[in-house]
Amino acid sequence: MKKNSLFLIVLFLLSGCLEKPMIEVEQTVSESTNFDFITTSDITLQVSLSDAAGSPFKGVKVSVYEYAKDTLGKKLFTAVTNSSGQLKASVNLPAYYETVMIQTNFIGIPNNIEVPILNNTIELTYENGSLTSAYIQEEAASSTGGSVANQTANINGVTFNYMDAFSRPLGVPANLEPERDLISATLLAYINASLPESQPVPTYHPTFLANGKKTTLDVVEQADVWLTFVHEGAGWKNAIGFYTYETNSPPQSLSDISTINIAFPNLSYKGSGGGLYSGDKINLGRFDAGTSIGIVLLANGWDTYSSEGYYYLIFADKNLNPETDPAKQQHNVLLWDEENELFLLGFEDINREQAGCDQDFNDAIMFVTSNPVRAISVENVSPVDKPGTLDADGDGINDILDEFPNDATRAYTSYYPSSSTFGSFAFEDNWPDYGDYDFNDLVIDYQFKHYLNANNQIVEMESKFKVRAIGAGFRNGFGFATNLLPSDVESSTGHLINSGIVKLNSNGTEQNQDNAVFVVANSVHDLFSTGGFVNTQEGDATIDPAIITLTTVFNGPKSYSQLGNAPYNPFIIVSQDRGREVHLPGYAPTNLVNTEYFGSLDDDSDVANGSYYRSKTDLPWAIHLPESFEYPKEKADIRNGHLRFKDWAQSFGYSYMDWYRNQTGYRNTNNLYKK
Repeated sequence: MKKNSLFLIVLFLLSGCLEKPMIEVEQTVSESTNFDFITTSDITLQVSLSDAAGSPFKGVKVSVYEYAKDTLGKKLFTAVTNSSGQLKASVNLPAYYETVMIQTNFIGIPNNIEVPILNNTIELTYENGSLTSAYIQEEAASSTGGSVANQTANINGVTFNYMDAFSRPLGVPANLEPERDLISATLLAYINASLPESQPVPTYHPTFLANGKKTTLDVVEQADVWLTFVHEGAGWKNAIGFYTYETNSPPQSLSDISTINIAFPNLSYKGSGGGLYSGDKINLGRFDAGTSIGIVLLANGWDTYSSEGYYYLIFADKNLNPETDPAKQQHNVLLWDEENELFLLGFEDINREQAGCDQDFNDAIMFVTSNPVRAISVENVSPVDKPGTLDADGDGINDILDEFPNDATRAYTSYYPSSSTFGSFAFEDNWPDYGDYDFNDLVIDYQFKHYLNANNQIVEMESKFKVRAIGAGFRNGFGFATNLLPSDVESSTGHLINSGIVKLNSNGTEQNQDNAVFVVANSVHDLFSTGGFVNTQEGDATIDPAIITLTTVFNGPKSYSQLGNAPYNPFIIVSQDRGREVHLPGYAPTNLVNTEYFGSLDDDSDVANGSYYRSKTDLPWAIHLPESFEYPKEKADIRNGHLRFKDWAQSFGYSYMDWYRNQTGYRNTNNLYKK
């Protein structure tokens, strides 16, 4: 589409505002584009979690994080799977995002999964022990092939014996059983109740570490024994082996261990540095009565070639471990699952005397089965926890995963734009006249905190607003509209209303509105001790931002779709004229707008077609940024501070979608406000 190169000379007569200069306004996009200057995209999130038998993983907390080069960035969204193991939601994300990370913190499902955004959709499916609809970074198999079976190495007097050949560089053993064990939803519920992610065992399950609790497998009847991989939550690529001894003669030092048999050279998930799936299983052999089996972890042992370059060894016999404090020497817990007839093993892989150890004992999780079933002693072995015993409020969410374990009406919180950051609204207040496009007449950062129940319904909302800049003499108000009805709101408190231009219902919503409208402040200047400009003119003293918070309780749980997508529909009330509202381009006004402003002066709104707040040169009077905005200084056009803004607009939002970020060549900081 051809760009119109028309230049308009606009003289701003600002009445109540301080004088602003005459500037050139260049048409940025074609008048026919209906470009709304949107910096975010509505993304559909679809998650499906089930076991090999099709049984759903319900009540799993799923969090979406910003992708930050193989690590977690800021947390963007949280919800839980329903009774069918499904989660479907609409998530508003920065338009430049191509990939996100999904975290479940659920034992039995790979964690911190890299997932692409394709066709405005984030899709993750986990079934039959594997991910089937997520992007997994495949590690290419090396042409060197596997090592010879029964390869051995001698290190510090200990013989390391690999039970079979294994692949390189992934370390998958060749002797996996042909059929995986079924890791059922029920079993995983027990495991997650017993060893939840990031919850220290010494705090939540101190009995698991009590003196006298068994940590080794004591064979009391000749038996075949199998070891099954369930989950790994480690940053390291650990190896797993075992050693044996006569039960009545436990090892007193490392010199008493002559051989360690390597079962899993690399206990890492496929897509997470390894090639294992939950349920992969190895036969450890046949053992006579009176034999004890100790599992050993080789911390960060796998180096794509072998498992022998470990940091240190961690033994089931705790007296062999590296800690000097006897109370911190135990590194594994052994639990008996009566229903599934198996022993659950959980390992902590970091030295427990180090500050970085989270003590959750789920860095490596396996289970042990035997034939006969009762051939391994259960004496002094703790039982697994049953999920129902850790759900005090009965909402179906495990207490350790439930942010409000004693309140059935609440289960967790979710933030927008994230749990650790704010977004920004920036307004020009001379509508329907052109502004000077410094977008600092009002700059407000925002963060919405939603309180949700176990059904992903919002019961309360905390809306935090940080007023950072006022580059206007007008006494402007600020508010936002939602899709809710006023009657959907039980109460809303925290407003700053000091004049009669705004009238509230008893529940805190604005009167005479079809939808629930929340006026945060009728004049943002009332938040400051000055009536002049705030944080826009260099040379003036910097004033700390003012924070105002609304707390809104709903009459019954509400879905996200009932509220509308955050950040909802923000607007300013210009110069105490209640009918003079300025919204984001394309957003509808409230019932109280004075419609005579539309189509007057430089406004080109088309009310009949629902097109609002566009100028005759297709420039907006308000913009929304999903992160805190580095706004222009007084009288500096946004295009001269954010150098890619114009390119972004002319591409209709397809190029430079991150124009507002601090990237090379994106900014002229001389035109941005400096504290």
